[in-house]
Amino acid sequence: MRSESTASPDVVSPHSSLPFLHRYYIILKAHYFLFFSAFGIIYPILNITLRDRGLSNTELSYINIGIPFLVFFTNTLLGYIADLTRRYRLIFNCILTAGAIACILIFVIPPVKSHNIQADLIYDRQLGQVLEFCASQEVATKCASRTGCGCSYQANCTLVDTPYQRNTNQIKSFIFEFSMTSNNVSKEIKDVNGLSVQRSCGLQYRVPVNQAVQLYTLRNQMIGRNNFNPNRFSSQDLSFRSAVCEITCSMAHFCHGPRYTNQARFIVLYLLLFVLGANFLTNAIPLGVAIGFASLHRPDIFGKQRVWGTIGFGISAFLASRLYEIFQTEYVYIIFFIIISILCMFFTSFIRIQPDKRRRRVTVDEALAEDDGQVKKKKSRFQAAELFPLLKRIDVIVFLSLAFIWGMSYGVLDPYLYLYVDEIAPCQSRSIVGYMSLVSAIAEVIALFFAEKVLKVLGTNLASVIILLSFTARFCGYYFIRQPSFLPFVETMHFFNFGILYVLIIQKAGSIAPPGLSSTLQSISLGLTFGLARGVGLIASSFIYTRLEQRLLFLIFAIFNLICAVLYGLYFIVSRKQSNEQTNEAQSVVEADIKSKKEPLLTSTSQ
Repeated sequence: MRSESTASPDVVSPHSSLPFLHRYYIILKAHYFLFFSAFGIIYPILNITLRDRGLSNTELSYINIGIPFLVFFTNTLLGYIADLTRRYRLIFNCILTAGAIACILIFVIPPVKSHNIQADLIYDRQLGQVLEFCASQEVATKCASRTGCGCSYQANCTLVDTPYQRNTNQIKSFIFEFSMTSNNVSKEIKDVNGLSVQRSCGLQYRVPVNQAVQLYTLRNQMIGRNNFNPNRFSSQDLSFRSAVCEITCSMAHFCHGPRYTNQARFIVLYLLLFVLGANFLTNAIPLGVAIGFASLHRPDIFGKQRVWGTIGFGISAFLASRLYEIFQTEYVYIIFFIIISILCMFFTSFIRIQPDKRRRRVTVDEALAEDDGQVKKKKSRFQAAELFPLLKRIDVIVFLSLAFIWGMSYGVLDPYLYLYVDEIAPCQSRSIVGYMSLVSAIAEVIALFFAEKVLKVLGTNLASVIILLSFTARFCGYYFIRQPSFLPFVETMHFFNFGILYVLIIQKAGSIAPPGLSSTLQSISLGLTFGLARGVGLIASSFIYTRLEQRLLFLIFAIFNLICAVLYGLYFIVSRKQSNEQTNEAQSVVEADIKSKKEPLLTSTSQ
């Protein structure tokens, strides 16, 4: 045993008869590398793909809020089934296969078809030429904020049947580009009674386009084409419709009108596949954790294996984006994802599970019953009831509360951080988010590699306080830094916010779990953090982000994490003081007991 302790902790034993691949956990490292590579290829683009397929941001927002709650329950169920059957690899491969099929089908189903935005070109005595139409709020915000990135509005108009149109030399249709800003757009019109006009298509817009039409007329006159004069309208008419138009955007998903009929079935199918795909891919993460702990001879070296997943995620996500730039087709993601997923399932099938973890551990009652010759056995379905007594322990309640608080903070980071970056720097948002992801991935890799030493030096309690304080620093950075290019530096806090946090949760859950239920409790803890708690954080963040100032969201959660850090720090100090007092009392009792046992012996010898 001593020779094993002096060897590298990452190796089972220098004298082990196991093959090289199992002794150094090469196949386990390949499993994490390939799975998170597949995850990084497909998961980040699912929402973007669904939006390009015709789903609105509101529909995607609602379904993204619902997924974390589903993940919490399915994580718990699948973790318990894995503990019950001990078929970790088989269950993982089945879940990954189901998730992969759902994601692939998203790219195969026909897109949701929508009409172009229908508008009327009218002449107003005060504003001149005005486009009047009904559309969603995104039409005036998303494309307008990206004019510097090349997003533009275009109106394809046809003259209405008027005496002016009957001029044989007059062209019947024309196209011009126009702009929309908050200064020149009226998003609401009044009826004759002064009431706001409410329409199911969205907001009612009146966009002055007099300069755009005049510019179009001037260009055509310069090339010798006879065009209509926008000023040749009856001055006695307060409003005169001159043309009917279809409005489009150079970025098509920002401008669309009402959908075609019978499109609801495609919307439901897209949402169903998205829920299944995202849920199953997320379920595979704790199942991979269970495989790792069932394979490792020491749980504290898990971080050094899991770090290969982060490396794979970063490399594959970057490589997939480069391949897309070359081939300009979304099927690059699908082909790449299928290949990596098949390789992942292949390597997962050959991971070696520790012999003592291939079957459920026998409880004390079952062992006593077996020794007494009794045949009775506990029914397996009641095994999960062994987790309920843990809820009576204060330390377990505090641990789960911390996991819940951390999960709520993740509801802010994804997706509202990226939405905020897109609002303040719409043309540079992809680049800034890319650098932020790169910095956070590097911090995560370093954290997972050194998590064992960091947790050993700091301890669980002090590390928990630092994680809360790092969330506070991170949110303060988002709030106070007004220059978007400096935001990637804040992502260094990901070292504690994910790397140390992730390893701390799974190690703590594994240490307090009853025999045979470590995977179940780890799945519950991860599901609580990145499922239920994140869902609650998404709901709270959605309310703050939409009803209050967007930046205020980060300040509120910074204060929230700071208060939690102070409260947990006080709890840690008090509990440690009580523990020291109890230890001193126990030592005093032991010393007194030893002294009382020695005195009669001395007395008897003296007599």
